Amino acid sequence: MSPDVVPFQESRVNPLNPQLQGDFSQLGLPEILDYLKTTSKTGVLVVRNGNMTKTLHFKEGVIVFATSNISEERFGDMLLREGKITKEQLEQASLKVSRGRRLGRILVEMKAITPKDLWSEVRRQVAEMAYGVLQWDSGFFQFLEGEERTGENITTAIAVPELLLEGLRRIEDPGLFERRIPSRDVVFERVLPAHRPQGLHFEEYEKHVFKLVNGTRSVEEICDLSEVGEFETLKTLYIFFCIGFLHVRRRKDRYAEEHREGQELRDVVKSYNEMFSFIFHYLLREVGPIAENILDKYLGKLKTTNPEIFSRVALRSNGTLSDDRIMENVKAIVHQRNMALIQALNEYLYSALLAVRRTLGTEHERKVLETLRSTRKDLFREAT
Repeated sequence: MSPDVVPFQESRVNPLNPQLQGDFSQLGLPEILDYLKTTSKTGVLVVRNGNMTKTLHFKEGVIVFATSNISEERFGDMLLREGKITKEQLEQASLKVSRGRRLGRILVEMKAITPKDLWSEVRRQVAEMAYGVLQWDSGFFQFLEGEERTGENITTAIAVPELLLEGLRRIEDPGLFERRIPSRDVVFERVLPAHRPQGLHFEEYEKHVFKLVNGTRSVEEICDLSEVGEFETLKTLYIFFCIGFLHVRRRKDRYAEEHREGQELRDVVKSYNEMFSFIFHYLLREVGPIAENILDKYLGKLKTTNPEIFSRVALRSNGTLSDDRIMENVKAIVHQRNMALIQALNEYLYSALLAVRRTLGTEHERKVLETLRSTRKDLFREAT
């Protein structure tokens, strides 16, 4: 993700600014981290939120170390919390800490942990500190560019995409993702990053959401189709955006979309009305004016069983249904209007055919069906 492609906010990372700093409540830390990765920066990112301060040390765009003034994130407390050491071992080791003798080294000398444990737990500590930063939705950041010097003998290498994937997964604040994607009209498209992150494992539900992105669906439409709910869907979309697998293509023009959908639905009603008119005139020729009463009786039943579409819909003198009333009813349907409309009109079509069979017999029903199939193939295909 290029630093000048930040779709949701007006703030921008300025690559020409030698002292990158500011309020990250608008831009968002994921975008800042991605910029440091993309530009292969070396230096220290200082992040503050109230009295809490953390530093992330970068070497050529990779996180190699981190510090925190939060007591719960201290190395010894983390080992104790995870059951790696006992409280007594921590107290004994803490008494021996001095300049040049770190807690980790002392714990190894005490055989409380192994050298392998020391390296893996330092990596875990750095990762946990970084994950915690992503929980912050506001605060101040400053990047001090230059040769990275941690003063530590034990460093690690955590790629930003790996950090973003796991760190953002942990966030349980619905408001954060709603603020990061404030417009549901955004349309994403899938892309293949120039330098594809390696070693990332995606869950099946994340792959499900990713596949719903097709370059035409809005965020709102993807949330409607997703099987994992709005919160997890927004989170997953934001994750894929932050690691460079999604770009913003455009925003949907709601007026144009609604106008197009309305015209499509009106065309569907027109198509079915042509079939209804044919059936009505066939009955009218065979039984006379009573045909209107017969069809109106079947329509009355549908007004009871499917009021969402047929409420206050009238049978007109030419055998068609009042299209304006149908359109008004359809507008009140929130999801999958086209499907609901076609299913309802099919119900009336089947009722009209049933009326032909019961009134005139199966031979007449067969003639009507054959006529529809041969003369109006485009319309009858929808019904069958």
